Amino acid sequence: MVDQDFPHTLDGIRQFAERATLWGNAVAQFALGSAYFSTAYQEPGEESIDAIDAEVGSKADVEGPLLTAHRLAKFYVISCGDALSSCSELIRKDHPMHIGSAALARTAAEHSSKAMYLSDPAIDWKQRVLRTHELFKSSLQEYKSSNDMGAKKLIDDWQRWRARTGSTFSDVPRQTAGSNRTLIERHFPHALAYDELSRPTHGNATWLTLEVIQEQKGTNYTWCATLRNFCFAMDVCVAAADRLCELWSLDRDAVLRMMAERNSAEPISWDDFNAMCEWVRLGVDHLTDNVVVDAREDPQPRR
Repeated sequence: MVDQDFPHTLDGIRQFAERATLWGNAVAQFALGSAYFSTAYQEPGEESIDAIDAEVGSKADVEGPLLTAHRLAKFYVISCGDALSSCSELIRKDHPMHIGSAALARTAAEHSSKAMYLSDPAIDWKQRVLRTHELFKSSLQEYKSSNDMGAKKLIDDWQRWRARTGSTFSDVPRQTAGSNRTLIERHFPHALAYDELSRPTHGNATWLTLEVIQEQKGTNYTWCATLRNFCFAMDVCVAAADRLCELWSLDRDAVLRMMAERNSAEPISWDDFNAMCEWVRLGVDHLTDNVVVDAREDPQPRR
């Protein structure tokens, strides 16, 4: 991958991490480029979002429910790319910043899973709007503690909208979002368990003890765990941006050409873009398969 000693030397791993996270930033830029590529949102199978909003929206509560659904999906993709970019910056250090990068990877997963939930091109506009309502409704609990009146009004508007339009959606199954864990596991069943991302964030005592001791011993264990979290953040960001492209019928190659023009760089094709993502995955898998765990007696502090 980097040299014949990789991943058995820390220098080789650092070199790989440097290149991998540079690519992570490129993925974050693709997410941003996808979100801002078009000013006209498209609802599959429908001629006009405005016509639908004129039918089910109202100035008395939510004026543009379907437009809001598309904007919210866009916001989630942007914030997922933000989390991935920040995660990449933390890893390109002499030592892996595992706590912060894990928390950011979990944030990327939560935002991207909501983007996937909202921007599914296989659902119709009624389901998309009801999913948006579900996300706003479920956000109430987090705002009760701060008594944010602006947030309370937004949630109340959506609750009034739902009560007003009940008959319009009577034939639509309930679009329950579920917990963050549920959403992540629904859209990324192949990926890291939610618990693996949560241990560093929550300060799990067992995880922290094992992690710090391995780092004191100079093994590649922490690098492996950190890069696994980073790779997961990259994967969910790619998936969310790709689904947004599918929802709006965007040409991925055109998005990548726009990125290249903005960065004064050579354009890359969508196939080559995915090949680079696979290069990162293979490197992280190789490191995982060869991770070093030092089982010797733990270093003891002076008493």
